[in-house]
Amino acid sequence: MAVPLTLVSQLVSGLMAGPVGKIIDGYVADVELRRKLKAELEGNLLSHLGQSLALQQAVVLAEINSEHWLTRSWRPLLMLLLMGFLVLVGLGLPLADVMLGHAVPFNPRWQSLPEGFWDFLNIGMGGYVGGRTLEKIFARLSTTGVVAGGVAAATRLGKALKR
Repeated sequence: MAVPLTLVSQLVSGLMAGPVGKIIDGYVADVELRRKLKAELEGNLLSHLGQSLALQQAVVLAEINSEHWLTRSWRPLLMLLLMGFLVLVGLGLPLADVMLGHAVPFNPRWQSLPEGFWDFLNIGMGGYVGGRTLEKIFARLSTTGVVAGGVAAATRLGKALKR
């Protein structure tokens, strides 16, 4: 899943303006040194996040380009399995209850599903659906050169702040 550069830079800026900036402000008295520390830390954070995203992208690309169908398809298959389970529990069982006139002796029902199941489903579906959307947006921006220009500008800004 590719993450847009603006999202990463907003995250880093939020950290620097928020808790990290307050810690630096509390321990460093010299204003110039404080500015340099914040700029260097922000540059290092952006660099680290960029490397982390590149590694994540490499893993996903390796899965996609694998010659084994299971390696390529495990994420969509997992989401289909979870959605199938939800359809069974949320639609199939209530319909069977109505058609038979009594409760079908099958557990789990909605109320007995563990909370971790819902967390897993939220993260999985959000990551899969949201990730696919972000991948498409990033691909479109990459072809227009917007991302490359943004990366170059961020690099120039980081170097300028280090001086």
